[in-house]
Amino acid sequence: MLNFSDRLIESIKKKNSVLIAGIDTSIENIPDYFIKRFYDKEKSEIDNLKTILFEYNRRIIDAVEENVVGVKFQAAFFEQYSYHGFEVLHKLCEYAKNKKLVVIFDGKRNDISSSAKGYSNAYLGETPVFGKKIRFFEFDAITTNPYLGQDGIKPFVEDCERFKKGLFVLVKTSNPSSADFQDLMIEDKYLFELVAEKVYEWGKSCIGKEGYSDIGAVVGATQPEAGKRIREILPNSFFLVPGIGVQGGKVEDLKYFVDSNNMGIIVNSSRDIIYAYKNYVHSDFEKSSYLASKSIKESINAAIS
Repeated sequence: MLNFSDRLIESIKKKNSVLIAGIDTSIENIPDYFIKRFYDKEKSEIDNLKTILFEYNRRIIDAVEENVVGVKFQAAFFEQYSYHGFEVLHKLCEYAKNKKLVVIFDGKRNDISSSAKGYSNAYLGETPVFGKKIRFFEFDAITTNPYLGQDGIKPFVEDCERFKKGLFVLVKTSNPSSADFQDLMIEDKYLFELVAEKVYEWGKSCIGKEGYSDIGAVVGATQPEAGKRIREILPNSFFLVPGIGVQGGKVEDLKYFVDSNNMGIIVNSSRDIIYAYKNYVHSDFEKSSYLASKSIKESINAAIS
């Protein structure tokens, strides 16, 4: 089996795209006409929730699959519906995998080593059950928070090695208050630079045939200057770049994030895709999402070509 980075590169070349569709859907943002179509008064609120959440996101995936290399499921938008949301997440993960898309779990998980291993078992590897190993999710990669140090990252790296999966470590995030901690100076370096150096060390054991590490970094599109600095530290790592569009990141700044081969990034767009119907005259959310993903894909390709 190919390393995660090699599979990702294959998909990028096949799709001529580095776009990732972020699935951050809340029921209150789903069009009323779609809810009325699937809402069954004979069923409970929870059953209707599960049906509508799955059907809407399934159609989004169908609409954008031509233009995206993968999808990123933001855990919070499923956890808010308790285990019912995770039931839907499980089905959507399987659905996206059957579409041959790269599937990322954006949960920013981390804890002390034994707990981190539990998270890694769940989303990247296998969980021991009565003497057997069961794989509960089929995600290709996960996002992690590095601030517990190496013992909280090591279980994920080991499972990346074993199962050929990917890891995106938070290095410089797109939110305005990221500077509160990430921009703290320690001697002559920003804290985010020191984190990037650790990511480089952690990724040495997971290098694919194309020369890229399976251990990458989350670097917000709103941080182009930081992006340039981090790229110098991580020349052979993929960056997961959120924050274009609604969050204020500019597509034209993506040139600062790519590597010397004009590669090394995947770019997430969420609300501009899944709620694109709000920006179009017609009410067909599937067509709107298709057009939005196509436009974003083309603008990204133009910016980094």
